[in-house]
Amino acid sequence: MPDQIVEITTPGLHLSKKRGFLQVRNKGKLVGQVSLDDIIAVIVGVQGCSISTRLMDQLSQRNIMLVVCGRNFVPSSFILPVAGYGRQFQVMRAQTKVSEPRRKRAWQRIVRAKIHNQAELLARVGKNNNQLVRLANMVKSGDPENCEAQAARIYWQRLFGNHFRRDPEAPGLNAALNYSYAVIRACVARGVSAAGLHPSFGLHHKNPQNPLNLVDDLVEPFRPIADYVVWQGNIGCIQDLSPKIKASLSTITTMVIPLKEETSPVSLAAVKVCRSFAGYCLSETDELLLPALPTPPDISGP
Repeated sequence: MPDQIVEITTPGLHLSKKRGFLQVRNKGKLVGQVSLDDIIAVIVGVQGCSISTRLMDQLSQRNIMLVVCGRNFVPSSFILPVAGYGRQFQVMRAQTKVSEPRRKRAWQRIVRAKIHNQAELLARVGKNNNQLVRLANMVKSGDPENCEAQAARIYWQRLFGNHFRRDPEAPGLNAALNYSYAVIRACVARGVSAAGLHPSFGLHHKNPQNPLNLVDDLVEPFRPIADYVVWQGNIGCIQDLSPKIKASLSTITTMVIPLKEETSPVSLAAVKVCRSFAGYCLSETDELLLPALPTPPDISGP
């Protein structure tokens, strides 16, 4: 089965590679294996596990993200390949030389797409989205009025209720959002690497302590898609995420979404968005390919 997310939730396991498979062992006994060709990300969500360097090398060669999560499913590290794309030098050099006006226009489009997706999700779940539609249309180059933050304050309470506050340290619904974002962030990180981009050089995110600034820029329009998956799961009252819930949330990678005049599963759409941005950096195009929500027939209430 392609596009699988492998998640490790039991302490003390050992991960290794054998004959094209990722193998998981507990005290030397084989407890499971998955073909490396079917994996797009490995998420380690517990302490006390080990992984062979041979497997880490194979994951990097196949552009498979290895994500290590800390408390409450917030990623603490991503392991990315450092080579493997033919135009990597040209793309990275162009990425560092993109003019400030061009950077600001790209961020404007990203924020506008994110707010449009948030507004569309509110409409589909029967909530008023007029303010978000207006804010999306107000976004200027570089988003100097911070329409993104204004939209977020409205969006979260409309989607999950007036009592909800987005807090990455909180359990339940917030933990589910963390997990969904970790999955989709891994897809975008994989796409950034595949496109030959440098993940540290962002458009808007410029934290010197963040090695994934660009990933955090390009993931923004995908976030409402993850929010939809969480909303659809109706898990607001659950304190701990069960393996069943996490398996359901990880299906976001196979969800088919529109990309301009075509459709792609999220895992492939992330790669296409990143390649589009690489083309933008190289001045091969003035447009950015950005994701939209799944088509209405794929939406059903909780």
